[in-house]
Amino acid sequence: MSILEKLHALIDPKLKDTFDKKAFDPSKDRAWVVGRLESTKTQYGATETTRGGGAKWWKLANGVVAFSPVRKDGAPLVVNGQTTLFIPSEHFVTFVDHMIEAVNAGEFDKELSSETTSGQTVKIRSPRTASAGGGKGWSPERTEKFRATIEARKAAKATGA
Repeated sequence: MSILEKLHALIDPKLKDTFDKKAFDPSKDRAWVVGRLESTKTQYGATETTRGGGAKWWKLANGVVAFSPVRKDGAPLVVNGQTTLFIPSEHFVTFVDHMIEAVNAGEFDKELSSETTSGQTVKIRSPRTASAGGGKGWSPERTEKFRATIEARKAAKATGA
């Protein structure tokens, strides 16, 4: 075997994907997730609407928090086999504190570094609030005035005006 053939034997074009792949740095991903969890606690504890802090990872309805954390790459973070967790509202801050400890301890490194996420994604819809007047919210007077306007338009159209 010539020296040139030995060189060619060592070249592997399949390694390009490995070369281009961004190396997983658990400390950066942990720090990002912990920062978002801290923001979640701040958002949850705020008494008024806050600006900034990113998108909310949680929704509150009927005393239950639906919590859907995500990874730095935007994929859902799987916790206990699920991507949406339901936690009683009175225990939510404690849950987030424990999750911060677990992330800092490296217990989520497997989930943060995996290529895909496996789990059950649940879409959460916010409950609707009842309108003040019920139905369309129009008073009977307003409804009658609207009906009269429509009748006047029909009459004008019929006469060609």
